[in-house]
Amino acid sequence: MLRPVIVRSWERCLAAGVDLDRRAPRVLDEAEAATRLAAHPLAEVVPILSGSLGAATTEARHLIVLSDADGVLLWAEGHPSMLEAAIAPRFLPGSLCTEAAVGTNALGTALALDHAIQVFSAEHFSRLLHGWASAAAPIHEPATGELLGAVGLSCSFRHAHPHSLALVTAVARAAEVHLARERERGDAGLAARYVDRLASAGRCPSALVAGDGRVLAASPRGWLGERVDLPAPEGYVTLPGGDRAVVESIGDGASIVWRVPARGRRVPRRVVRIRALGGAPPTVLVDGRRLALSPRHAELLVILALRPDGLSAGALARALHGPGAKAVTVRAELARLRRSVGDVVAAQPYRLAADVRADFLAVEHALRRGALDAAIALYAGPLLPSSRAPAIVAARARLQGTLDGALRRNGELGARARHAAVGRPAGARRRPRTAPWTARGSRGRRPARRA
Repeated sequence: MLRPVIVRSWERCLAAGVDLDRRAPRVLDEAEAATRLAAHPLAEVVPILSGSLGAATTEARHLIVLSDADGVLLWAEGHPSMLEAAIAPRFLPGSLCTEAAVGTNALGTALALDHAIQVFSAEHFSRLLHGWASAAAPIHEPATGELLGAVGLSCSFRHAHPHSLALVTAVARAAEVHLARERERGDAGLAARYVDRLASAGRCPSALVAGDGRVLAASPRGWLGERVDLPAPEGYVTLPGGDRAVVESIGDGASIVWRVPARGRRVPRRVVRIRALGGAPPTVLVDGRRLALSPRHAELLVILALRPDGLSAGALARALHGPGAKAVTVRAELARLRRSVGDVVAAQPYRLAADVRADFLAVEHALRRGALDAAIALYAGPLLPSSRAPAIVAARARLQGTLDGALRRNGELGARARHAAVGRPAGARRRPRTAPWTARGSRGRRPARRA
């Protein structure tokens, strides 16, 4: 006699017209399934599933599967005999394994009921699964309770064990605990960025909003509530309460919401500081937060700092790679860069939407106003000396040539010129004796005011 929970599942399968001999439909190929997993929140828990259930796959000849909330299998691992057995019913990554697709099965039924379940042999609706025993449990997003997917453990009915249900349920809970800890760690990092941003923001009302709409922090506290659905990911918006605000992306899906202040005040402008002279690795700070950037991303920021009016994707590709470079080659890099720096990199054209304070721009400014001593003090060596990007090579030669020319005109090319050309050792830079040159994100150039 079938258990009531199985009877109700079979009734749903009959209503959906499920074929008793239907294989799981393939909706993604193997590469597409891997790509979907990589972008899914459950990608973080795969090592936990493999580590916790790995012994069962080798010793008890089990198959572990992981699906998203739609029932699409994203990952599978198991004993070779079960991986081979999974070919016939097509229980493989990329297949749809919901009740409506293949009938009663532990994973599909766990998703339908939103709780753990174990299914034995002929309790499976599909005849292709009558030789199986399986258990599955759903996995939820800890903060919101949203169903993310399910983990399943399957084997031949000859190797079925009543503890499989308890095991897979415990592993699903462990996965949720891990997701909660990672969320807390990520929220703490976002809060640190927000605090850094507030340091230069004055008293403009603001709030830190996570990608899922949670308000993580606000100043003053509570003005935006606990959750908010932002009308747009960035730019000027009207909030649900009717207030006008500016949404500023800070990466990782999070944003700072600035309530538009009274007339006569401005939303605080972001500040980017770049040190790219000399042989030391370049450093980039956004609103006081130091970023860990790849050499390519550092090159992109330096090029954009050199061109405050902005560049098209094609022009930026040529500046980075040389003549003949295609725009598509740089768009992917810019997308990855924006995930780190947020809307500091604006588009159409690509430019730095911030006050830019860079050591190489400070040297240029000092030379233009004839402050040779200040230029020498600021010059720590060539601009990104290892870079071969055409725009940076040209800027490096131009800056060095301008400095050497100024030294010759002053009759000081000897020791001082050698000092400037080679640069100081890493760590020997002195603080500028003059305020660094500041580039407005998209218009004009002017010196930064002294504090």
